[in-house]
Amino acid sequence: MITRFYTAEKWPFLAAGASFLILCGAWFFQYGLGYAPCALCLDQRHIHWAIIGIGLVTGGVMGWRPGLRQYAPYICFVLLGGFLYSAGFAGWHAGIEYGWWEGPASCTTTGDVDVSLNDLNAVLGGTGAPIVLCDEAAWTLFGISMAGYNAILSTLLAGMSVAAAFRKPHG
Repeated sequence: MITRFYTAEKWPFLAAGASFLILCGAWFFQYGLGYAPCALCLDQRHIHWAIIGIGLVTGGVMGWRPGLRQYAPYICFVLLGGFLYSAGFAGWHAGIEYGWWEGPASCTTTGDVDVSLNDLNAVLGGTGAPIVLCDEAAWTLFGISMAGYNAILSTLLAGMSVAAAFRKPHG
């Protein structure tokens, strides 16, 4: 059954759906469980938004103009690039969380952050957003942070993009 839907022509919609589910997971942790995202976490979401846009637009165009389905494998490789970028960025962020390398000075404990007295009063007084550092994992499961899981899922989806590029339509 899954082989019927897992083709180069359908992959853009499936990739968009997968990225949307990853975003839903991030929103669940943020809004459902109260884990505020850091700046790098928010940046990772932009990549998935781009994949959703590419997937929906190209999938819709191929549905509207069936003659363009011949370009489906190339679209799969564009999506591959998005997932590889996501995997690399998330892996870089996970490495920062694990202390393997330095992160950007603007959101790590080792950086020089320009914070005004008004900013501190807002946070301490409860009227501002909490300060979330990029080098501290807010949550882990089996020692893997959310950024680590994003890297793993994005790598798997990159592999699926390659496989989809070589799949032929059935029936």
